[in-house]
Amino acid sequence: MSKDLYKKLMTETSAQIGDVILKYIEPLKNYDIELYDICAELLLKKIGTFETRAYLMRFSFESCSGKKWTDEIKHACAAAELELASMYYANRIFDEKGGKKILQKPNIQFIAAMITRDLASQALTRACSKLDYQEFTNIKDVFDEINKIFYIGQFFEIDKNLYSDNTELDRDKMLELYYKRNYGVNNSYFEKIAIIGSILGGGTKKQVNALSEFGKNYGMALQMINDIGDFVPPEHNLGTEEKLPEDAYSDIKHGKLTLPVIYTLAKGKDEEKKLLIKALKNQAMPSELLDITKILVNNGAINYSRKIVLDFVKKAKSYLSIFDQNSKDLFDEMCFVAYTNRYYKELDKLKNNRQRKT
Repeated sequence: MSKDLYKKLMTETSAQIGDVILKYIEPLKNYDIELYDICAELLLKKIGTFETRAYLMRFSFESCSGKKWTDEIKHACAAAELELASMYYANRIFDEKGGKKILQKPNIQFIAAMITRDLASQALTRACSKLDYQEFTNIKDVFDEINKIFYIGQFFEIDKNLYSDNTELDRDKMLELYYKRNYGVNNSYFEKIAIIGSILGGGTKKQVNALSEFGKNYGMALQMINDIGDFVPPEHNLGTEEKLPEDAYSDIKHGKLTLPVIYTLAKGKDEEKKLLIKALKNQAMPSELLDITKILVNNGAINYSRKIVLDFVKKAKSYLSIFDQNSKDLFDEMCFVAYTNRYYKELDKLKNNRQRKT
């Protein structure tokens, strides 16, 4: 599949899902226009852009059913994006992200998270309107699991996956904590929407399991890329709909263990570790945070992390062998982000000519 065709399918998916999402959020205007603006903020920004989750659900359905997507699956895709918005609004509170204006009213973000979660449930119910009760219950259980596992993941992120509580752990134990956090905050979500899309498409048990594993491992790779992006300095970071330039270094300021951090704690020079630990205690100056980025780019930590990303993408793609070439191409093109993305490009600009081997 050409990149142009992939972009066309992605934007087509986003545009059509956007029309469905609007049907769920527009009625909020009848309550209060400010409430609508708050709940719709992220959703409106993403319409017509890349909506990877909706794309995964759509083509999980099409690959299993052999048919073009229906109105029902469009509502299921809308449910996935509404659920994503709910997760992002909640995460802003936990990670203190979103800019000063957002952080001045964290309770409003909580309200937005609850309302968009309810709208997601409504959209899923509409998607399952032609199913019998047992089929609906099975899909609803999978969808509800997304929310539960996300908040379990947030618990691990906030309370467990922290340097301050794990200074004595070796690299393997730190990685174990990190992977557990990732499964909750991202992997499970991709896993579950692939399952729902394939079940709605009448997939066989083998197809459902394959797409579940693809989603889980792909989700792990995306979370790792996001964590790498935390080290892009704000002046190099154009931001995304969900991640603003001022959110740079949020993970390290909150003392979180991510791949570049774990690598440097295990293999970095003493002076590198000392500065990194200072940042993990939220005691580093802005100029020192930039120094940390340069260290991670040049001591092998970023390269190490990128290699792990590719390992998970390779594992994800290995589960696609049971599908025809057209279906494999639909999913394979999603993985280009593991090879090149704006975070990698900006970090590459900070490379020295001589780098230590990983």
